[in-house]
Amino acid sequence: MAKLDEFLERHGQVLVTLCAFVLAALAAHGRSTPYNNPTLLADAILHGRVWIDWPGEATSDALLWHGRHYMIEGPVPAILMLPLVLFFGKAANQTALAILLGAIATSAGWDLLRRLGVGARDTLWLCALLFAGTSLWWCAMLGDVWFIEHCAAVMFTLLALRELAGRSPRGWLVAVFAAAALGSRFTLLLALPFYAYVLWRGGLTLEAEGALEARWSRLRAFALTLVPFAAAWVWYNFARWGVWWDLGYLEFYHRDPWGQRTGSPFRLAYFPYQLYSFFLQPPALVEYRQIALWPFFKVDVHGVALTWSTPALALAFAARAARPYLIAVWSVVAMVAAPSFFYYLNGWYQYGMRHALDFEPFLLILIALFARNGIPRWGKALIGWSIAMSVWGIWYWNAYYRTGN
Repeated sequence: MAKLDEFLERHGQVLVTLCAFVLAALAAHGRSTPYNNPTLLADAILHGRVWIDWPGEATSDALLWHGRHYMIEGPVPAILMLPLVLFFGKAANQTALAILLGAIATSAGWDLLRRLGVGARDTLWLCALLFAGTSLWWCAMLGDVWFIEHCAAVMFTLLALRELAGRSPRGWLVAVFAAAALGSRFTLLLALPFYAYVLWRGGLTLEAEGALEARWSRLRAFALTLVPFAAAWVWYNFARWGVWWDLGYLEFYHRDPWGQRTGSPFRLAYFPYQLYSFFLQPPALVEYRQIALWPFFKVDVHGVALTWSTPALALAFAARAARPYLIAVWSVVAMVAAPSFFYYLNGWYQYGMRHALDFEPFLLILIALFARNGIPRWGKALIGWSIAMSVWGIWYWNAYYRTGN
């Protein structure tokens, strides 16, 4: 065991990064997603515009606005696609980037957990949970327009948290990662107050503290770095919609058959549906006239509740720390999760509950607090169940839903 500990201390981060990359690549089996709006936007940027060529598939979320099609999701994955598109044009493999993002996210997760005081062997378990026990693996192996957004958001969020868990977190770098995360998934805008609070207290470590001037310095750097990102976002909205705010999702909701012609896509009326989706919805039984058929249970395209797909997230409830620390982390979890619980769709086309990836990096902090003293057998059993469910979900998806790409 001592040799294993020494190996993990020296090479654990490289090991989990390579494992995540290989697992996602194997599950992707050479896939190049046809739902490649970020690739099309990257090509458009290289041609000096922000409207994209019609992708030819309505479910790609390309919104027709004043005679042009625009991508409604965040632009950051498109920016990350620029080098590939520069060399390969619109034939660039977007799935390959998603695989890479998933691997880097896992690497950042390793660093975060180690900085929070989790032992090497337990960090290995939690990195397995992060990548293979959530929807991250599934998103990375597909790389569709919606899923690469999740991969990028998780990666940048974990990079921000990793920086905050360092000895002297740099406010400007946290801001860069935070802006890139919310430029991938807009719900992460609600994490900005948490980042500011943690910079003020001196970091994510339980013992963090700092002089008053150092606190103000970190906050100033954080706030000032966000300014050009906010300006770029306003410009991007003007370039697409002619207004400073983002009306893409709202207009898409009004045109979507599952939406409404008026009003907001965020409504209290959607809460019961989301509550069922996140916590109750089970795998669907495969049957004919009440006779179970192979493979007996299937992945419903509308998702599988976290209770079934990732029960290891319950480890977060066993976290122990000072009350202000726990309140801060649980608050950011609640704030980032809140929009998804009132949105009109639960992710719709997915394994597990992919919108949970918005707040799962913050739950990882709580799980790390619990794991600092070791993960008990029941905790490892929950992690094992979560990973086994992902393996089943990915197998089912490739065998029955996405066999052609």
